[in-house]
Amino acid sequence: MNKIVKELFVEALLFFGIFYATLQVDWMKLCHLKPTIVGDKLSEWVWDLTYKGLHEVKSDDVRMPIDTLVNEMCKANGIDTASISIVVSRNSEVNAFATVGRHIIVNTGLIEKMENESQLCAVIGHEVAHMELGHIETSIRQKAVFQVLLILLTGNSSVDGLINLTSDMISNSITRAKEDEADEQGARYLYAMHLDPMEMANTLESFESYGILSYLTDHADSKDRAEHIRKMHFKPNGPYRQILSTETWEALKAADY
Repeated sequence: MNKIVKELFVEALLFFGIFYATLQVDWMKLCHLKPTIVGDKLSEWVWDLTYKGLHEVKSDDVRMPIDTLVNEMCKANGIDTASISIVVSRNSEVNAFATVGRHIIVNTGLIEKMENESQLCAVIGHEVAHMELGHIETSIRQKAVFQVLLILLTGNSSVDGLINLTSDMISNSITRAKEDEADEQGARYLYAMHLDPMEMANTLESFESYGILSYLTDHADSKDRAEHIRKMHFKPNGPYRQILSTETWEALKAADY
C-alpha cells in the first residue's frame, strides 16, 4: 500500500512539475504563432468560459456609477474607453482582476469594502495599468493555451476548476517591480482625474485586513507598497473632485447584489 501511495505521489509531482515548467514557455513565440490569429481566438474562447462562471450584476444602481468612474478615468488619461470592459460579479471575495480580452472583473465584495470612489478607482486603475503597461499579456496568452490543453486532456469543458487552475501561476508571474509600476501608474490615473492619488496608498493599507486582491497584494507587503506611493511627488492640482454624487455612491454601496 505504501509503495502505491509513493508511486502516485511521485507521478503527481512529475505531472505538476512538468506542467509548471511548461507554463514558463511562451509557446506562441516558440511556435511562431501570431497572437492576432491564434491568441485572439483562444482569448475569446477562454473569456466565454470565464464569463459563464460569473454572476454578472446588471443593475443600473451598480453598472451606471462603475461605468461613469471608468469612463472618467479613461478620458482623463487618454485611454480608449471602448477597449476596456468592466464586469461586476456577484462575489463576496474582496477581489478585482484583469483577464483576457482587456476585461476587468470587479467583485461586489470589493465595492462593499471601499470607503470612497477614489479607492474603488485606485483598484480599477491598478488593473488598467497592468493592461496598459503590457504586464499580463504573456501570462494571459499562456493561460489561454493551457485552458485549451486541460480541456483536451480531461475532456471537461466545464468552467468549474478550469478558470481558476492557473490563476495563481499567472499572478506569480507579476513581479514586484511590475506591481510597483502598476501602483504608481494607478496613482497617476487618480491624479489626472483630480482625485487624491494617495488613496492608492490608503487602499493598499486597507487590504491588510481584507485578504488577497489578485494583482494588488500577492507579491509584496502592502504596507511597504503604500509607503512607496506616499513617497511619490505630485504637484498641487487644485481641490479634489467628487465624480459621483453622495446619493449615487451610497446607492452603489447599498445595492441589492
